[in-house]
Amino acid sequence: YTFPHLTIQEFVAALAQFLTPAPGDIGKLLSEAHSKEDGRFEIFLRFVSGLASAQAAWPLEEILGRFSHQTTCGVIDWVKAKVEGQIGNTEIETSKRNLLNTFHYLFESQNKTLTQNTVGSVETLTFSELRLTPIDCAVLSHVIGLCDTVKHLDLRECSIQCKGLQQLISVLHKCQELR
Repeated sequence: YTFPHLTIQEFVAALAQFLTPAPGDIGKLLSEAHSKEDGRFEIFLRFVSGLASAQAAWPLEEILGRFSHQTTCGVIDWVKAKVEGQIGNTEIETSKRNLLNTFHYLFESQNKTLTQNTVGSVETLTFSELRLTPIDCAVLSHVIGLCDTVKHLDLRECSIQCKGLQQLISVLHKCQELR
């Protein structure tokens, strides 16, 4: 197949994971895609995470048939493991970017319980010196909004634009220390 746009190709690739009758090890596939440091599979991973959401899957299932429950559970387990493995590891820029990308997966999954269970009691979030787009700020706002409190939020030198700040403003009260 040829696709007029790469994003369509990535969506179809993600969708295929849920429609395959005998899915393989989805966790292994997602880990391999996530391991590519050039970010070539980020959109695919976000689509897969989003398709694991019942709200997103339902309209598609009406047309295409039921999604693989095994794949859905595998995606949720993979996202949970990624968050838990990266939440305290933000010493270097790559680690910060990986955590932020993982937060994008949480956002796309629309799974509040998963977000609260994995990030709800986090004490420190450090994204200093990592350029944050308005979309990154919306994702961060979503995640912080589902946290109990965040003791330390470090956004120094993130080049947050006005639109990004507007996304964050509603959740900053949950942060005890903001840098």
